[in-house]
Formats: sequence, structure tokens, C-alpha cells
Amino acid sequence: MKFSANLGLLWSELPLLDRVYKAKEKNFDAIEFQFPYEVDANELKKAIDNINLPIIGINTIKGDVSKGDNGLNAIPSKVQEARVAIDQAIEYAKVIGSKNIHFMCGITEQNHNSLKTLVENLQYAVSQLNDTNIGLVIEPKNQKDFPGYFLTNVEQAKEICQLVGNNNVKIMFDFYHVQISQGNVLTRFKDNFNFIGHVQMASVPERNEPIFGELNYSNILSEIYKFGYQGYVGAEYNPLTNTDDGLSWMKEINRERINNI
Repeated sequence: MKFSANLGLLWSELPLLDRVYKAKEKNFDAIEFQFPYEVDANELKKAIDNINLPIIGINTIKGDVSKGDNGLNAIPSKVQEARVAIDQAIEYAKVIGSKNIHFMCGITEQNHNSLKTLVENLQYAVSQLNDTNIGLVIEPKNQKDFPGYFLTNVEQAKEICQLVGNNNVKIMFDFYHVQISQGNVLTRFKDNFNFIGHVQMASVPERNEPIFGELNYSNILSEIYKFGYQGYVGAEYNPLTNTDDGLSWMKEINRERINNI
């Protein structure tokens, strides 16, 4: 199994550059970011080069958080802002060598205009990425934590990928969100496997280390790798105490997986 440290949530008490080195120190196989833009991209690239780990992804910005924004890309009245944010993410991703950009949809009504806006913004991003190997991922989020977020379920995400009509647009399948919103996570993963670009995990319902709660990740991760998934699994959770003290899950999941083979 290959684990990616999500540095938006892990070691959040540290400056971002220090988190990069922490991920290497703690034997993660890759790293991913949420909103790294407060750090100059070239400075971040230097740290990334020093640790020699792949960068799985960054997010487009949320927008004006003080006004409730949680992404811009599906909001019909904010297309111009969204395009600026898309360009920003693309340029940043190019510099640091990110494999993906997570397209933050935003809080908006579930209607045709919102869907059309998201599809067109994705198509715009695809057109700007033609000369790169950078992919785009969209993530269904649960309505308990993110009320009003446009993208709510895996099947909706698959439909959007199909409407965009480009193989570089995939689903970010976060088992935490899918379990809360829909359940039946392994069946949904397998049914939509060809559209999945990245996987994330956290305990349910607390969103802590992935050894607590409803989901047995030793079994789940064994199943998805058996099924043919070859990518990284993003550890995107809120540490119960501090990040270092909670990392025993990495060995426990791998040990239980081996015992189950």
C-alpha cells in the first residue's frame, strides 16, 4: 500500500515547509496539499525536491471564506473568479509537479445552471492542461460537514466526468465522505472504478485516524488493490491528539492486510 500524507490536516500546527519534511521522516510514500498558496511555489518545490516524494494534488482555492465560499467552480455568478482560481492552481501545480488539481465545486443550488457551470469550467481547465500530465479530480462531499456543497454523491460525479468527456477528469473517492453520504463503499468504488483518480480515507464518523469507527480500512484497502487500484491512498483526517502520536495506523493497517491475505 502507498500512503499519501495530506498536509492540509496533518501537522497543521507546523509551517507548511516543515510538514513536507515531516511526511518524509514518517515514511509516507507521497504528499498532497489542500491550499498551499501562502508559500511561494518555487520555495515549496525546493523542499519537495529535497524529500523526493511525488505530489498527488492541490486544491483550487475556496474563494471568499468570510462570505461562506467553499469553492467557486459550480457557481454560475462566479465564473470569472473561478477561471482566475483555475489558472492560479494550474500554474502552481506546474511549478511543484503536482499530479492532480482538486476542483472545488462550491456551495450552490442543485440545478442545471450549476451543473453547466461546473462542466464548462472543467472543460476550460482541460484546455489549459493539454500540454501537461496534470489531471483534474472532483470530490463528492457529505452534507453533514459541508451543507450545500454542489457535489454530493459518486454517481453524480461520474455523470459530470462523462459530460466533460475527457479521460483526465476523474473522481476523488474519499471513503469518509462516501460512507457518510451513501454507504456501501466497496460496491460504489468497484462500480465507478474506471472513473476514480485518487482515494482518501479517515475514520467515520469522527474523521480521525483510520483505525477507528465504522470502516475497516485493512479490509477495504486490501479489496481495492485486489480489484486493480494502483494509486496512493490519501490520509486526510484530523489527528485525535497530535499527528506523530497517531501514526501507528500505518503499521497496523499493513500488518492486518498481510494477515488477511
